[in-house]
Amino acid sequence: MIIEDGHSGNKVAVNTGNRMLVQAVEESIEHHINHFHGLAFQLIFSESPTSGDDCIFYMQNTSDTDLVIEEAMLFVDGACEVSLQIGAKGTRNAATAIVPINANAGSGLSADGIFESGADLDGGSATLSGGSTIVMYKFGAATSKSEIFNFAQDVILPKNETISMWCNDSTATIYATLPINYHNAG
Repeated sequence: MIIEDGHSGNKVAVNTGNRMLVQAVEESIEHHINHFHGLAFQLIFSESPTSGDDCIFYMQNTSDTDLVIEEAMLFVDGACEVSLQIGAKGTRNAATAIVPINANAGSGLSADGIFESGADLDGGSATLSGGSTIVMYKFGAATSKSEIFNFAQDVILPKNETISMWCNDSTATIYATLPINYHNAG
């Protein structure tokens, strides 16, 4: 079998061990999505829960393209437990819309989804339920700096799927940044 370069018709070279000689450019998929497609965003918010175990953040992907969450950057000003749940759905109480900021200043594209924060999104007449906790962070006291929590696996939200953030202590304020991008497998 002959492999050609696809442009000039040149055949690829191999070394004496029959290995193809390659000079390649490598980039992370996140950089490629941001630089070439303009579909990387930052979600920034802060909330102080009103009581124990309040939902303080809600995101639903409305795009046909998968929404990928890379990590969570958190700062807390008191002892608390912060958890992320996937799959919680329903109405939210006293939600404030968040506008995700495009990480490519030249893109002009907007994120497709519902992005909300609030002190008690699951309170009042809210019907938010049905989620499964995928990660939990326990803070014994205020953090001295923002901490980056890279997920062991990127969290992927197909169309109409959700992720929410919950806090179990009303004396803490959570400051969060979530880097997201839109990318389908393949």
